[in-house]
Amino acid sequence: MGMDSITLSRQNSSFSGEIPVAATSSAVLCKSVTQAKNNFEIRVLQTIEDMAQFETSWRNLEEHAAKSSNVFQSYDWCMNWAQTCTVGNDCYGIHIVTVSRNNKCLLIWPMMTSCSGPFHILNWLSEPYSQYGDVLAADDDNLQAVLDLAWQQLQTHPVADSIRFRHVRKDATVAPFLDKHARHDSHVDYAPFLEIEKFPTEAAYDSRYTKSQRRRRKRIRKNLEQFGDVSFQSNTSGASFLQTLKSAITEKRTWLSQRGLYSKPVMSCELEPFFASLARNSKTVTTIASQLDAGDRQVSYEIGLRYKNHHFGYITAHVASLTDASPGRLHMDLSQRAAINDGMNAFDLMVPADPHKKTWSSNSVQTRDYFTHLNTRGAIYTAAYLKAIRPCVRWLYLKAPTTIRRHITRFVS
Repeated sequence: MGMDSITLSRQNSSFSGEIPVAATSSAVLCKSVTQAKNNFEIRVLQTIEDMAQFETSWRNLEEHAAKSSNVFQSYDWCMNWAQTCTVGNDCYGIHIVTVSRNNKCLLIWPMMTSCSGPFHILNWLSEPYSQYGDVLAADDDNLQAVLDLAWQQLQTHPVADSIRFRHVRKDATVAPFLDKHARHDSHVDYAPFLEIEKFPTEAAYDSRYTKSQRRRRKRIRKNLEQFGDVSFQSNTSGASFLQTLKSAITEKRTWLSQRGLYSKPVMSCELEPFFASLARNSKTVTTIASQLDAGDRQVSYEIGLRYKNHHFGYITAHVASLTDASPGRLHMDLSQRAAINDGMNAFDLMVPADPHKKTWSSNSVQTRDYFTHLNTRGAIYTAAYLKAIRPCVRWLYLKAPTTIRRHITRFVS
């Protein structure tokens, strides 16, 4: 599973199909803020209505400038998340900084305010659902100046105490800028991926395996066949997609609970309606739900995204009672083969770089978290929590036995 970041869950809100106005902190204006500086127009989108009005400019920039890893900055991802998760939630405040010139959008820096105890933090929009943080930026000679303007705007937020940028890839557009203007924590992670271009056929893919690995996959299939013929199917929408989505989330929650683990996105009650909305409404991000069955029994699942010819393994899960049978290994094999046959260029397993992902990847890219404080309260947050408390809690989370770990998992954010 790629998903590692975490957030507090709340009661689910319904979406009627109309464009609602997202709730924001009372200290933040509910209208977009626009100003001109050095021939650039800086605008801050603060509501779902603002986002909808900016759709054409957003999609134009995305079409011409987005990388595959910008899937979490795409209009479809951000809008469907905002519609599903921000309505009626006073803790979230949309804060998307855009920079344009001559009516052409040059930069979209999607952020939001969220609550962390007594602190207000500026995070990537859709945190923690987003797995890679970045900006959308035109390939322009003025990129540095544009980033400077957006950065200055972020620092004037009326209520935020600190800015936190999670899971910034080394190849992200914003990474060199943050290296100079923010601090990174001591933790370094990696996002593993399979370079499908190096294995364009199933025969080439098979050549990656050792004899023992091939035998193990055959053994897994044989063990599952005691329940009936093994079959693999995938859907991008409709009733079958929704059923697989529901089953995957349910089984993932069970598996996490049994091991004293906790994933805030997985435990969030908005995750299922968000993916249902994305599948129903998205034009550029394709959702894909695959399921492995043995006879009439469901055994494993994957909820993925496809964007710019890349496949992202967002959630992997299996029936918790079949853990010892390792159905997830066979499922991953079949899922990657499907990505090859569908003409994808890469299969991204995303952060964190768990040991089991090495079997399924051929390369990786470094990711880091960055932060900076905006006032004294923010300095306390970064010094006390990000630099002192969080590393200790993370160490306990990784090292402690299940009986202890289950009591601290919600604090590893």
